[in-house]
Amino acid sequence: MRKNSLHFYRFKAPFRVPIRTPLIELNEREVLIVEWQDMNGSAYYGECNAFNSDWYHFETINKVEETLLKWFEKHEFVDFNSYPLCCELIDELSKYPNARSVMSMIFFQKFHELKPIEVAYGATINQNIEQYFKQYNGELPSRIKLKWHEEVNRDIDFLTEHYPQIQRAIDANGVLNYEHVSLLNTFKDEQFIYIEQPFSKFEDYIEHVNTLELPVFIDESALNLERIIQFNQQHLIDGVVIKPSRVGGIDKALEIIEYCHEHRLKYVIGGMYEFGLSSYFTAYLAQHSSYPSDVTPSDYYFTEDFVVDSAKTDGHLIKYVPPIVDKDKLTK
Repeated sequence: MRKNSLHFYRFKAPFRVPIRTPLIELNEREVLIVEWQDMNGSAYYGECNAFNSDWYHFETINKVEETLLKWFEKHEFVDFNSYPLCCELIDELSKYPNARSVMSMIFFQKFHELKPIEVAYGATINQNIEQYFKQYNGELPSRIKLKWHEEVNRDIDFLTEHYPQIQRAIDANGVLNYEHVSLLNTFKDEQFIYIEQPFSKFEDYIEHVNTLELPVFIDESALNLERIIQFNQQHLIDGVVIKPSRVGGIDKALEIIEYCHEHRLKYVIGGMYEFGLSSYFTAYLAQHSSYPSDVTPSDYYFTEDFVVDSAKTDGHLIKYVPPIVDKDKLTK
């Protein structure tokens, strides 16, 4: 009897520059790679954006693997012969968006032709801003997003003085309160495009967002389309950071993008310190985003990748080719 098969691999690489955010410090990134072999023997890969611990989300790498094994036991002998059927069956994973996102990535490849992509370069800097410009001399992004820290105003001043042409944003990861509003308002500038996830609670947006003079985008609060609609109908936001791994995958992200277009809500696509496979699909979704999204060259975060020649800079642009997984670099 013909059947599908599911295999799990790991890949780990150190960050070129350690990541420091309001939530955690990271020196390396380990990811789960899932291989799906269908009944015809064709293989497709998905990159999981979960982390080893639950500092960002309750789904860890181990939890995703456990969830997918249980789901696979029900569908080992199912012929996944159409894209709508695949999306319907992975809806069973809706409570586990990272797990669903991996399978969404796999099945999107199975039923869509992947082509080269060219998108704007949108870098994220975790402090050490001067070190960044020394390291990437000559490859200037269209947008720089700064991770919030206590002296982020110095970073803003540095960009304003030395790189006034680069669009800028701040990602606060929900750690701000009303005491930060006056400082944020001093950043108001035609090149300052948004403050990302300033508050953690819905009630804080209701209470404080009208005092902010900057465009507000939600990130961690954008759990799904229904939550985004709630924020938008209350006129609390100017835009959304759409992360496929958080909303459940590529197909769910495309539904949100359609809503944003219909309601004139701005959006960007958020990255998760990705390697080349996941990064390609971030770029795919970012092709028509309102501002440059979290799209960077292959060597931006890491010196090693498990995808061959994924992305290269061309001025302010990043050029992607369809990802090819080097299986020899994966650990089973």
